[in-house]
Amino acid sequence: EVSEIVDQSVKEAKIEKKLTAIKNVWSKMPVSFDCSNPDCPLLGELGEVIERLDGDSLEMMGMTSQGRFIEFCKPVVDEWSGKLRAIDGTLSVWTKVQANWCRLEPIFMQSDDIRSQLPDDSKRFEQMDNQFKDLMMDASNSSLIVEICCAEGREDVLRNICEGIETCEKSLNEYLEQKKKAFPRFYFVANQALLDILSNGNRPLKVAEYLGDIFDGIKTLDFSKAPETGKIACGHISKDTEKVAWAVDLYIDGAVESYLVKLEEHFRFMLREELEAARNSADNWEVDKPRERWLEDYCSQLGLVATQIIWTEETHRTFDELESGSENAMKEYKRVNDDRIEKLIKRVQTDLSKDVRNKIITVITIDVHGRDIIEAFVTTKITDPTDFKWLSQLRFYWGLCPHGQNLVSYTPEEQKTSIIRICDWVTIYCYEYVGNCGRLVITPLTDRCYITLTQALGLTLGGAPAGPAGTGKTETTKDLSRAL
Repeated sequence: EVSEIVDQSVKEAKIEKKLTAIKNVWSKMPVSFDCSNPDCPLLGELGEVIERLDGDSLEMMGMTSQGRFIEFCKPVVDEWSGKLRAIDGTLSVWTKVQANWCRLEPIFMQSDDIRSQLPDDSKRFEQMDNQFKDLMMDASNSSLIVEICCAEGREDVLRNICEGIETCEKSLNEYLEQKKKAFPRFYFVANQALLDILSNGNRPLKVAEYLGDIFDGIKTLDFSKAPETGKIACGHISKDTEKVAWAVDLYIDGAVESYLVKLEEHFRFMLREELEAARNSADNWEVDKPRERWLEDYCSQLGLVATQIIWTEETHRTFDELESGSENAMKEYKRVNDDRIEKLIKRVQTDLSKDVRNKIITVITIDVHGRDIIEAFVTTKITDPTDFKWLSQLRFYWGLCPHGQNLVSYTPEEQKTSIIRICDWVTIYCYEYVGNCGRLVITPLTDRCYITLTQALGLTLGGAPAGPAGTGKTETTKDLSRAL
């Protein structure tokens, strides 16, 4: 009996010591406020407070499960368990409300566009804003966490504000969803950036800052014809500083999502026009302007596509010559390929600007692959244009869009465009501007990836290149996208 009493006394002493420590810590636990905004002080850093709260809450739970050993101090244990629960509940709602308020306050209180588009929610947010500011001013009069969190009705007021702000945010997200459906590339930008775009919709110069997020290869537009207002665009500039002038200017007016749709169409229209010019002038490489100089007149990706179109056409012509009895046609065409690469190499060794150098290196990269294919035809004596070795290459043609194949084309039916074929898969060139970003060296493995991925596209399936890290799975897939 004596040992039981001693045992109970020891446990009670331990509990009392822990309880006293928790009481002493929490009755003096300070809270800091960030007063950089004089209208609304905000809760400061709470990391240490929450860490301590988690530990002490577990201690209190351990105490309440001690049964008869806490009977001597049960009221105090219950009181502090309740206080710590209240602090935990209040702080979790409070930090959520504060984060949401900080994010949405500039949108609903300072953006005229949102206030005119969502008047009811702006009024609701205004009420929540006033309530939150009053609550923060009141809370900042005390510096003890227990006092500010356990004040009567505080958690309920915060939950009410939280619900109001969440309702406003839901309406805001629905409004943004409508804009994204009108111009799907808005899905590429964060909501905060999208709000900035929408609120500056009538200021194209401000919207242009976000073009790099919407169009992968473009940094900004050339506003040199209207530098003050940005209402006329006459070209675009890539992220790698390549400048592309347009044959037709674009007048920017109206709602931001509708003029961005027009801009997207205009990009494609201008690139198709330039590709047509490049394809037509490429016939005069040997007569008028040699290819190594001709490249400088066109943007990198279109110079490359025109080169690939000519290579495909010339290879077909070579097959025709073989058929009509010219035995050395393929060998002669290989010599033509070698000669063209040699001229490009000599040109790249001269003093050039970075843009032109990148452009020529890209063409050399693809040219070497083309030359290797022709060399393989010579070695293996391939003379049939229906041979799989030829059909499995990415081949570019210039002509009208084929009918009855349900192809997605951005070119009017009566105009010629670039048609791309590989095996039995056909697509139309997309005219999505990619900039002067260079291309990967094409290996036999790249060819196999291209065949597999394009067949997957043709069957409306996914493709998943597999292999160790750093072997080029992602880059090969991106390179195929750039080619198309």
